[in-house]
Amino acid sequence: MKKIVLIVSVLFLFLILLTLGSYNPFFEFNEEQGLKEFVTSDHQFRGEDIVELDYRGSDTYYVQTKEDDQVKHYIVMRYATSMMNGHWKVFEQTSIENQY
Repeated sequence: MKKIVLIVSVLFLFLILLTLGSYNPFFEFNEEQGLKEFVTSDHQFRGEDIVELDYRGSDTYYVQTKEDDQVKHYIVMRYATSMMNGHWKVFEQTSIENQY
C-alpha cells in the first residue's frame, strides 16, 4: 500500500511540475496555441486581427491578418536554440511567386 501511495505521489508531483514549470509540453504538441500566444503578444501584430492561420510544414506557418481594410500576409517560422528555448521569426510576405 505504501508503494502505491508513493508512486501516485511522485506522479502527481511530476504532473504539477510539467504544467506549472517553465517547460510546458502542451505547447510542444500544440504549437498553434503557442503561435497564437506569440501573435497576440508580438509588437508587429499589434492592432491586427488574425484572419487565417495555416500550418505549412517544418515549423512554418502562414498567418493572414487584417487591420481595418488592409490585409497583410506573414510567414512565421519556429526555431529552437535548445531543447527548451523556442523562438519565432516573422517575415512579411511581399509577393507570391508560384502558389501551390
